[in-house]
Amino acid sequence: MNTGTHLKNLMLRPLSAAADSRSLNGRDALGALGLVWAMVLTRAGQSGSHPLPDASIAVFFLLGLFNRSALWLPIALGFAAAVDAWVVTGDINAYCTTPASLFLIPTYATVWLAGCFARKRRPTAVLTTAGIAAGVAFLISSGSFYFLSGQFPDLPLAEYSRQVLIRYLPPYVAHCLLYVAAAVVVSHAAKWLRPAAVTGRREPAAHA
Repeated sequence: MNTGTHLKNLMLRPLSAAADSRSLNGRDALGALGLVWAMVLTRAGQSGSHPLPDASIAVFFLLGLFNRSALWLPIALGFAAAVDAWVVTGDINAYCTTPASLFLIPTYATVWLAGCFARKRRPTAVLTTAGIAAGVAFLISSGSFYFLSGQFPDLPLAEYSRQVLIRYLPPYVAHCLLYVAAAVVVSHAAKWLRPAAVTGRREPAAHA
């Protein structure tokens, strides 16, 4: 296989994985709903005195990683939009709600596709992919906010980039990696425990 063909297959792999199943899988639905609920709680709780880091980026990555149905992407996008609408209605943090908010769609789609790409890979590769995807998502989100929010008419792009990259990028990626690592550990632990539980149920009862 030549380099061009290999690169093409590498780029199309996440799209192929996403298209494997277009319907909701009942087996995966509970876990997916749990992820979406985690996003809702951390996203809506940013106004509290001790809020948990927003899990949205990690949740979209994990939805792509663990769930074969592409329908979870628009479902999660809908929940994210609903939470943001509620926040604006409550006038909690309307500062971040601007025309740039539309670019959250490609932001979250990027990490979701990265999750699809990372499916069936080693945990270290999963974390590497999550970190890179979170960085790209940050650039899309912060870049669109600079150009479309109208909040920085007199701030040069270079200065904005310097301030944002130093202050916000490291925790943005770190929080994503922490959530993803925790989910991967729980997933592997569940897979390890499941065969033991099944074996225990199948063992014949001892005869007196």
